Amino acid sequence: IGTRLAIGFAIVLALSIISTSFALMNVRSNAEATKHMLLSPLAKERLVSDWYVLTYSAIARTALIARSVDESLSVTFADVIADSSKKGSVTIKKVEALLVADQEKSIYQSIIEMRAKYQASKELVMKAKAGGQAEEAQRIFNDAFMPAAKGYESRVLELLALERKAIDDIGHAIESANDRS
Repeated sequence: IGTRLAIGFAIVLALSIISTSFALMNVRSNAEATKHMLLSPLAKERLVSDWYVLTYSAIARTALIARSVDESLSVTFADVIADSSKKGSVTIKKVEALLVADQEKSIYQSIIEMRAKYQASKELVMKAKAGGQAEEAQRIFNDAFMPAAKGYESRVLELLALERKAIDDIGHAIESANDRS
């Protein structure tokens, strides 16, 4: 009986060691996946989200300036516009440094192209408004600025959705690994 008991105990101990090792490997894998999610996709998502807020605010501000009869609004918002533009440029550079996937890079490149059109049309609206040409500012706003702004905004949202999907995919993979454990 002693030999059988020892063999049975050895088998139970071996199975316990194997299952504990497997569980520890899964925990380590989940920890690495979580770390990966926090380092890259989540950072990108937050930066792109900040970028979108700056873009949305700038579009609303430009619309207010273009449509208002108050000629001093462009001067009133000059500091805010400059600060927003500077923050946007810094955020864009941070986003660019984190991009790794071809799809991200492609969307980013089209955003940069659309941003150039958006910025140029915004400058035209501001110059017309500052020059006292309210009707010209409104025409440029409707014909050039709004189409450029909407295209730019929608592409930033597309990049944001892509980053959120990447986070969701990693989250599902972590959840699956937890279920397996």
